[in-house]
This record gives sequence, C-alpha cells and structure tokens, in this order.
Amino acid sequence: MGLTARVRRRISEDYPERDGRVVEALLAQLVTHLNDRGDREDKERIAAATLLCGRGRVDRLLDAVQSAREDWRDVLVGAGLADADWSDRMNTEFGFES
Repeated sequence: MGLTARVRRRISEDYPERDGRVVEALLAQLVTHLNDRGDREDKERIAAATLLCGRGRVDRLLDAVQSAREDWRDVLVGAGLADADWSDRMNTEFGFES
C-alpha cells in the first residue's frame, strides 16, 4: 500500500515543490518499513500522524519519521490520532477519501 490521495494532497499543501517530493518519498518509505515489519495498524493513519507532527517543516518531519519507525504509537499521540475519535480528526485534517 502506498500513500493515499488525501495524504499526498496534504503533503503538497504543507510542503511546496521539491520539499513535497522529498516528504512523499520519506512517508512512502515509512509505509514500506511498517509493511515489512508486519505492523497491522492503519498505514494511512500513521503516515497522516507523521505528516501532522511535521507541521510543515522538514526537520520536524524527519524527527517524526524516526519516531514512527521506532514506535508509531508516539506519532499517533503527538498528532491527536490516538483516541477513539481519530477517524473524525483525519477527516477534518485531510478531507474524506474519495
């Protein structure tokens, strides 16, 4: 599974031009890493949380990617996507998946 359309759309909003391409590659690598480890958690949710933790700054995103690789639950908490209402927050932040 790669990045969803709404995550890619948010990347382009938060990280213009070249930075966006780098961020997309980093998040795609993170999803691949999680798949290779056999993590069963929703990869879109983890990628979205990592992106939110970056707050539009590549340096923060790099820290969030490293954190997600070590323990993705930390980025879920940091982005506000760890609670039962995480799906509503995803839809608010990223729009509905088409």
